Amino acid sequence: MSLHLVTGAAGFLGRYLVRGLRARGDRVRALDLRRPDDADPEVEWVIADIRDADAVRRACEGVKVVHHLAALIPQRRADPETMRAVNVGGTKNVLDAARAAGVRRVVFLSSVEVFGVPAVVPCPEDGPLAPLGEYGRNKIAAEALCREAAAQGLEVVILRPPTIVGPGLEEPFLVGLMAAIRDGKPVTLLGRGRNRFQFVHAEDVVSACLLVADHPAAVGEVFHIGAADVPPIREMVETVIARTGSPSRIQAIPVWLARLAIALLRPFDKAPLEPEHVAIAVADYVFDISKARRVLGWEPHWGNVEAVLDTYHAMRET
Repeated sequence: MSLHLVTGAAGFLGRYLVRGLRARGDRVRALDLRRPDDADPEVEWVIADIRDADAVRRACEGVKVVHHLAALIPQRRADPETMRAVNVGGTKNVLDAARAAGVRRVVFLSSVEVFGVPAVVPCPEDGPLAPLGEYGRNKIAAEALCREAAAQGLEVVILRPPTIVGPGLEEPFLVGLMAAIRDGKPVTLLGRGRNRFQFVHAEDVVSACLLVADHPAAVGEVFHIGAADVPPIREMVETVIARTGSPSRIQAIPVWLARLAIALLRPFDKAPLEPEHVAIAVADYVFDISKARRVLGWEPHWGNVEAVLDTYHAMRET
């Protein structure tokens, strides 16, 4: 059995990936700032900060594959220096440690936020990079480090998912939307909701991680992973409302009003979205997954609606 290291293992996606690796029969070492209370006793936990180069180096010893998920997302509202130290400096620590330890392959979880509002839809892997915020800029810098490491002989694969959903989701805007549907309250949409917004279920991200960890054609490549079935946002929300039997109605608000509300609420940590996410939320936000299908044979199991419904039903049970 190969030993896999998962960084950010206590996070939303990390917990899915640890379970997926264990279900496949792999040995798992998990690195994060904390160990979940319900952690699998067969998983070896390293409690450390990704910024601690020595701790990361020790965590990589004897590892065959590293799945680097640890990141500081915009919703944490950290200052730019801290975000860069975690997202870029932490990636450098992982790549340096992996090379020193003789790790066979590193799977890096990047983000479609490197594109900002995509200029081409569906956006291919080589679309123009135009990030709107610090997180997107961090991911571009981290991807550059991955390419440098690959040029030095380390096997590296980059995955770019859009917003990841599934049971256990904590993203405040989507959780609020689902809570409104559950409670029969109005569901607020930005603008008319004619644009499409792609999600990906956490289980589909895990299946991609497991696949690229071993696939020979994945080395040195970048892959978009996301749902294949992406209806317009308003249609998606109407379908979710209908299939849950909720009496909720959609309440559209002008984009300018949403921007004003976020500007007013953000100093009090009450804003449900970051400013860069407003522009994304009203754009066509769909990414081309044909390369992952063609090269890897990867196929998403969950469509947008089904992924949101799975997330919703799990939330109702908690």
